Amino acid sequence: MRTSRRMLKQVRRALCAALAFSGCINLLMLATPLYTLQVFQTVVPLGSLETLAVLTLITAAAIATLAILEGVRDNILLRAGLWLDHHLGEHILHDGIRRGASAADMMQDAQALERYRSFLTSGAMVPLFDAPWVPIFMTALVLMHPMIGLVAFGAAALLIAAALMQNILTNRLGRETAAAHERSQRWWMGVAGNANLAGALGLADGAARQWEIFNRRHIAGMYSLGKRASAIKVLSRAIRIGAQIALYGVGAWLIVNNELSPGVLVASAILLARTLAPFEQLVGSLKAAQAGYAGYQRLKALPADSIHPSVSDGEAAPHGIITLNDVSYYHPHRKTPALRGITLTIRPGECLGVVGPNGSGKSTLASIIAGAALPTSGSADLDGIAIAKWQRAGGSPPIGYMPDEPVLIEGTVHDNIARFQDISALSIANAAQLTGVQDIIAALPAGYDTVVGPGGTGLALRERRAVALARAVHGAPRTIVLDEPEIGLDGASFRRLVGALQALKEAGTSLVIATQDPRLLALADQVAVLNGGTIQASGTGFDIGARMTPARVVPTNHASAGAH
Repeated sequence: MRTSRRMLKQVRRALCAALAFSGCINLLMLATPLYTLQVFQTVVPLGSLETLAVLTLITAAAIATLAILEGVRDNILLRAGLWLDHHLGEHILHDGIRRGASAADMMQDAQALERYRSFLTSGAMVPLFDAPWVPIFMTALVLMHPMIGLVAFGAAALLIAAALMQNILTNRLGRETAAAHERSQRWWMGVAGNANLAGALGLADGAARQWEIFNRRHIAGMYSLGKRASAIKVLSRAIRIGAQIALYGVGAWLIVNNELSPGVLVASAILLARTLAPFEQLVGSLKAAQAGYAGYQRLKALPADSIHPSVSDGEAAPHGIITLNDVSYYHPHRKTPALRGITLTIRPGECLGVVGPNGSGKSTLASIIAGAALPTSGSADLDGIAIAKWQRAGGSPPIGYMPDEPVLIEGTVHDNIARFQDISALSIANAAQLTGVQDIIAALPAGYDTVVGPGGTGLALRERRAVALARAVHGAPRTIVLDEPEIGLDGASFRRLVGALQALKEAGTSLVIATQDPRLLALADQVAVLNGGTIQASGTGFDIGARMTPARVVPTNHASAGAH
């Protein structure tokens, strides 16, 4: 079983390999100061050109090896980051859907992955890999002369202080700016995604003005962040240049006093630049490192697969007994329950009709029976196991579901009916034929290959509901939940639907039909009448249907339901 921890562990192995290469790279970095030192200490005094040639060849080979190792290290980090982005991204989506995670949580997980992947594949990792070698370089500088070591320690301390100062000055402002940017982007996408409707409603001026207000906060925050980051960057560069000047000044004083040779001074200057490089880079990459670490912590805390073992191992299929026990449900941020104290049982082959006025809770009850919503309290089980676990166990779900507002995903009509699995066209056509929507789909520009845009754009409501109805029946589910399936069907299509539902019922398929059309209640073995989120009455389909008068039934305009 794949988990985020196992994937992150594989990436950690790649990081260990990159760290090992960094060790070799830093070791080879010593070639330049050692070359300079030998030139001034050995070649110049002796005037040996042969020695110079040998030293030059050795140093050139070291530099070439260093370049190769740097390329290998960068490639390791790039491959690790992209591998994690691909595999863990798929795992976040797959496991999030199976767990029923909220869209906000899944988006935050995806953003955490993006931050960690960006950290791995950027240069922000390099200062961390070089940091373990800083004490070694510092020791070498001290051995050259304590005064040179003191200059290096002082410069390193100032650069660390600059990095901490940047963190203090930008941490809170960065969070506020990110929140402002997210809000302005949400507003932009919300309006731009419905641009035609917004224009027809006269929202152009007001929406643009409101976005400008939101975005102004983001721009103001970015400007402040940019100024502070620039000031710290200038300060760190001044510290580094000042350290080099101080080194040459101290070195010259030591040379005059015969305490240091010119070769040691030049080698010390090269070594000092290498020693201070991680600290200077840390100033620019500290925010990226913090964001990457925060992303890593969130990814590491992702829950493992929560599917019940008896569901995921595929050893047994459900018999189809659905039991709701004292179910209550609250919509987010609502104090009044949409459902309250619902208790009922649906046995295999039975048909439950759910009726009631608008807002009575029909759609909410249908979504709970289908596992699309989880009860706030109580239980909704299929054969003693939570319905949601059955539905998210993989493969074709045991309960087919058509919500009142069809949810289609970008792809083709075939893809949506097949749930984006490798299913034959004949199987898809059979599902459409069975539900009586074959003619609707066949009339599309490319039939089953017609492209569906995000959210079902490109199809009329009647066509979207036809696709959703065929999807609900496809895969031979044990139970089918339909929320007002009559909407958008003409007389002939409606009669075919009734005949198909009757055949499914006779074959042992359980049906749950939330409807306001009394003609569908003739199929029902039991009918629950909802009002205010509670079952106010129940009985056979014939009895309830006889009590429903035209004044109590909201008529369905089948002809107009197919309009865009």
